Amino acid sequence: MNYQNEIDANYYLARFNEILYNMQREMLITNTTENITIDFIRCMIPHHMAAIYMCQNLLRYSNYTPLVNMANNIIKVQENEVNQMKEIAKTTIYYINNKRDVDNYFKRYFKITQNMINEMRNSIKTTDINLDFTYEMIPHHEGAIKMCQNVLRYQIDPRLRMLANIIIKEQSEGVRMLKEIQYNITKKYPY
Repeated sequence: MNYQNEIDANYYLARFNEILYNMQREMLITNTTENITIDFIRCMIPHHMAAIYMCQNLLRYSNYTPLVNMANNIIKVQENEVNQMKEIAKTTIYYINNKRDVDNYFKRYFKITQNMINEMRNSIKTTDINLDFTYEMIPHHEGAIKMCQNVLRYQIDPRLRMLANIIIKEQSEGVRMLKEIQYNITKKYPY
């Protein structure tokens, strides 16, 4: 286990806060359409990009093998999913969702997103960047799961339906792994 010095921890945290701020801005300030497929993609791409940036931030400071491997995998998977979402957005047959569905979708979406951001912002902070990453990434993954469960309630492009189910499965496994890593770190070095 590598404990980082306080200066590195502060740089890590400053970059995390910048990533979180940008994600919040891009996810909560969005124009709605009558197409939930497009609306979901416009919001999920910044969410995925934030995960990529958070992992890159971790990789600058950590050599803890379980998290380094996980961060590299998250980057690879989410870059691929961003590309898939961009392709779906360009080629989707435009489904027109009724106003009630769009309103209900966004009502739940904004609640999920605000709760996720609050949990990430208020996550436990230590001087161990590895542990901090787990505290930050767990609510991020849980937010993705809830956003995907929300979008699956509506008429959407079948390719997005398939991708949302994949994201739920991947992110659920990610939460399990992050909790296991978190447990192993705190078991060795209780805070």
